Amino acid sequence: MDRRTGVSATETPESRRQGVPSGLFRILLSGALAVLVLGTGATSALAFGTPVQCTARAQATVFSPWGDNASYFLVPNGDFENGSVNWALSGGAKVVSGNETYHVDGAGDSHSLQLPPNASAESRTVCVAVGEERIRLFVNNPHVSGAILHVDAIARNPTNGYIGTASFDVNGDVSSPVWTPTMQLNIPRMFSGNGTEELTLRFTLRGTSATWGIDDVYIDPFKSY
Repeated sequence: MDRRTGVSATETPESRRQGVPSGLFRILLSGALAVLVLGTGATSALAFGTPVQCTARAQATVFSPWGDNASYFLVPNGDFENGSVNWALSGGAKVVSGNETYHVDGAGDSHSLQLPPNASAESRTVCVAVGEERIRLFVNNPHVSGAILHVDAIARNPTNGYIGTASFDVNGDVSSPVWTPTMQLNIPRMFSGNGTEELTLRFTLRGTSATWGIDDVYIDPFKSY
């Protein structure tokens, strides 16, 4: 049991389904730390950009090499090939040369996001629908004991303004390849009457100072338009 998160490091049916060895489970995803529902006054949690509308999106089974055959679509500029477009960066976060080593979004991709200590990044808000309830991405793990990449998945019901936040930690103190796909991260279910919600992803660092990398941020589109 990881005392920081309360999540066991043993293999789970989900980790077996996605082809992730049990020894990597804790480093890839410590688990959902909390789901917090806030009132309508918390709309500032969705601070960046007019929400990208729900439409038909290009999908691909980009995580199939890891036993995950679900189709995914890329969040706006989730491959960072267009610099910082559609991202709010602070604290020294920047797009750098060097792609995740598997090139799942394209053989020609050549950039990723770098988060040094005290940096943060927030994605463009995007509309998601019922069935589009998971995210997955690649992280460049610094392999520093006590280093943590903290992920907030912030969902807003556009009808009543209520907000839910699911938080996840990716730990940097277990051996793994430098670039590693996370587990599937569930996002809150705050859907409106028409079956949509607005999702923003926020990445911050905790624990021991270290520099992390992020690349190819995807959403699992179970829904078909």
